[in-house]
Amino acid sequence: MSVPSSFVRPTTRPDEIHRLLTDVERYNPSNTVLLEDYLARQCANPDSTSNHDLMANLALLKLYQFNPEMLDLDVIRRILAKALISAIPADFNLCLYLLTDEVCKDASIAKLLALRESLERAQFVKFWRDMYDPEDEEEESVVDGIAGFDNGLRKLILAEITATYQKIPLKDVQDMVNLDEEAVLRLAKENGWTVDGPVISLPLKAEVKASVISESVKFEQLTKMLSAANDI
Repeated sequence: MSVPSSFVRPTTRPDEIHRLLTDVERYNPSNTVLLEDYLARQCANPDSTSNHDLMANLALLKLYQFNPEMLDLDVIRRILAKALISAIPADFNLCLYLLTDEVCKDASIAKLLALRESLERAQFVKFWRDMYDPEDEEEESVVDGIAGFDNGLRKLILAEITATYQKIPLKDVQDMVNLDEEAVLRLAKENGWTVDGPVISLPLKAEVKASVISESVKFEQLTKMLSAANDI
């Protein structure tokens, strides 16, 4: 059985944070500053795949839930922005479940929720347009302080393109990843795509054979898994 991402320790997680997350005192309010500092380090690292520590960020949101007087909306914004470019779509929803309706009404948080909906609908052109809307009254972008956000998002979009298309107009890819033609041609070369004039051809995907997997999980094992999930 595969292990949910939130239970896997990232290689970049410091021992101090790991001890905190596995300790019975992990929801002690005094841990809030440590987890906020750790989030700042995650946000400063442009590698969105290796440094997103969902379990630590969920623990921080849980601390805000228990201690609303300590809540920091800018920290929540950065947690959601990091989850937005996670390769595991469920990460964003797990964070969302720990937020109150009042928090979700904040302008920056509400915008991230709208951007998430565009991603789920594969409305990539709309995503870029809304994220960098020149008429937006906010002085800062909702992804400010998230190093490598655009490139992390493009990785997700490229994966979607690869899984969906065999041929696609070059101009469509430009719009979907928000890059000029020269940059898209470089991406095509890096990904082994063939460019023939205005059309990009993608390699044929291997045929997926259907199979039936039978898995036996004892009641005691199921109880332990549900208990672990509830502890996050």
